[in-house]
Amino acid sequence: MKSYNVYVDSANWLCEPNLVGYSMIDRYVIENGHKIIENPSEADYIIINSCGFTKDHEEDTINLFNKLYSKKEEKATIIIAGCLLKINKKLIDSLDVTPIDFNEGKKFDEIFFKTKKFELIKPYCDTGRYEDQFLKKNLTDPLKIVQIQLTRLMLPFSKKLKKNYQKITDDVAIKNKILVEIGKGCASNCKYCVIRKSKGNIHSREITDIIEDIKKTYDPAKELFLVADDCSCYGMDNNTKLIDLFSEIKKNFPDLLIDLDNINPCWLEKYPDEYIKLFSENNISYATIPIQSGSNKIIKDMNRIYDIKKTISIIKKIKKAAPQTALNTHLIICYPNENFIDFLKSLYASLFFDFTIVFVYSAPNESSSSDFSHFKSRFARNYRLTFFVLFQNFVTFYKLIKLPIKKKK
Repeated sequence: MKSYNVYVDSANWLCEPNLVGYSMIDRYVIENGHKIIENPSEADYIIINSCGFTKDHEEDTINLFNKLYSKKEEKATIIIAGCLLKINKKLIDSLDVTPIDFNEGKKFDEIFFKTKKFELIKPYCDTGRYEDQFLKKNLTDPLKIVQIQLTRLMLPFSKKLKKNYQKITDDVAIKNKILVEIGKGCASNCKYCVIRKSKGNIHSREITDIIEDIKKTYDPAKELFLVADDCSCYGMDNNTKLIDLFSEIKKNFPDLLIDLDNINPCWLEKYPDEYIKLFSENNISYATIPIQSGSNKIIKDMNRIYDIKKTISIIKKIKKAAPQTALNTHLIICYPNENFIDFLKSLYASLFFDFTIVFVYSAPNESSSSDFSHFKSRFARNYRLTFFVLFQNFVTFYKLIKLPIKKKK
């Protein structure tokens, strides 16, 4: 079989599952004797790992396609993989591309297979190979994501602040990590989200397979990032639990620092003691608990099932049990029907986390909230976002001053 020049790119460098998918494509191409190149105009094949989490991410995918299409040779083929294939099939069908889902490895094999089939490529990623690309593309500038402008100004005055600043920016930019996927899919049905549509129900990987991947990629200088669309759902389909996985990781890698992706607050409420124990007994460096709103009214509108007061109470206990763990949350502002009081409740809820990533609501075409009335005006969106950014600059500065530096046990 002929060897091809292949250019691989991603529409969302900050999505951990997307990054794992990018790594799988990259390793698959190389292990089959093809060449990864940096110039798309010299490629036989261009592969785009798409994203459709929000309307903005969908537009990022299309903008990337248009840019690469304008640069490619006439005979070159563009392949689009990733979640947008299932989220907006009509849009993908309108493009001059070959769509290949990650579950359709045979289609990749028809083009690239020489020695290793796509189904044998394991879902992990060592970010060391890609960090230069992230920074070069300027897609992971922490100032665009986390409100740390004030913190940056104060760095010369505190060594502790400087270390915690570096930790948080590395976490946001996914630097110095080994990412290992532990599962796909989601058990929830949030109105604003299309993950379940694109990934389906929960599919957890076996603990033995996860441990094997960690052994292959182990680097004591890097943190292990456990990746899933919802880590808190891990094991629902194969009669195990997240705490069982942590027990095996600790047994095999007792000093490894671990990052934990996406813990739905509804599972915190259901199993509070189990999660407090999980954080207190393990080396968890960083975890994301996306509350999405500080208003129970908006949480209910989103079809998420938890009480924000109970969630905050559990967050306080986790912080007491594991003060060195940096807790991140996601908030969606300007959700349909959000009034200013709801917005203020979200600001208040953000105080209980070490830092917050905010999204201004933007519905993907296929989400059940995309046809809501009462969308916010551009003025309201800009005003609330500006207010939030200013507020969070002071909150994040204070939190990073107080956050203990995580050390290996």
